[in-house]
Amino acid sequence: MAGDQYWYNKVLGLHCDGTNGSTTITDVKGHTETRNGNTQISTAQYPSLTGKSSSLYFDGTGDSITYANSSDWEFGSGAFHIRLYCRPASATFDQIIHRGASAGYTAWSLGWQGATGKFYTDGSTNGSSYAWSLSSASTYSADTWHLVELVRSGTTIYLFVDGTVEATQTGVSGSLMSEYGTMKIGTDISAVYEYTGYMSEIEIFKGVALHTSSYTPSGAPFLDEYVSVSGTTKDSGGSFASRLVRVYRQDTGAFVGEQLSNGTTGAYKIEAANTGATVTKHFAVMHVDDANPPTTTDNALIYDDITPA
Repeated sequence: MAGDQYWYNKVLGLHCDGTNGSTTITDVKGHTETRNGNTQISTAQYPSLTGKSSSLYFDGTGDSITYANSSDWEFGSGAFHIRLYCRPASATFDQIIHRGASAGYTAWSLGWQGATGKFYTDGSTNGSSYAWSLSSASTYSADTWHLVELVRSGTTIYLFVDGTVEATQTGVSGSLMSEYGTMKIGTDISAVYEYTGYMSEIEIFKGVALHTSSYTPSGAPFLDEYVSVSGTTKDSGGSFASRLVRVYRQDTGAFVGEQLSNGTTGAYKIEAANTGATVTKHFAVMHVDDANPPTTTDNALIYDDITPA
């Protein structure tokens, strides 16, 4: 079983993968960016995650990527979660990710205070004052990879670095500013505080806070699909064979889906439907003896207490 149980809350997902010098920046959720300057994929640096070999590079002079106005960037008074890996290279004040239509107060932002070695975040609900303005309690070195996260849950804002809660602001009530403007990665709206360094595994979730306390980050890139159950089927002699596979929720008995496995490889993969709720960790998988139509049950497997990665 694998998948992201919050896949349908994700509104942006950039792995920043590719060949050195590539200008293709793919969002797994389908948004198209405007690439500014010579922002490009680089294989010189990348976070220490399984299978990673590249990241997105910004040289600090005109480099950024911009996304057009979208309701996906409008969080209102609801929960949201922004997370990314970054390796800032400068000692300047840089914007990492920023949502706004004009200079001054913005709906939300994440940045790097190079002179002090701190990450920071700010945001506004009224356009005339900050609803929060936070800096990390700890200091960090430039030219080092860090996982940085901005989270809202209820009326509390959290700033995480490398899985640790670094700062919080309570009492943030009301809706964030409705900027109706662009969302920028690598600079602010006025292109003054330009970021120098690398970024990777950039995600934005709307309507959910993935966590609100310190935790141990995963050592893998984010997953590109909702929760699924996969495997292979074999015949009584141990050879791969085609079988009708049915998946049920173990806790409720609800039918999840079925698929005829591949006759050569025995492979199958069944994705759960989005219910808008946390996905169960308990599944029953039945392999049916005859390929089609089924007549007798060959075997049943219980997938128990499996947590989506």
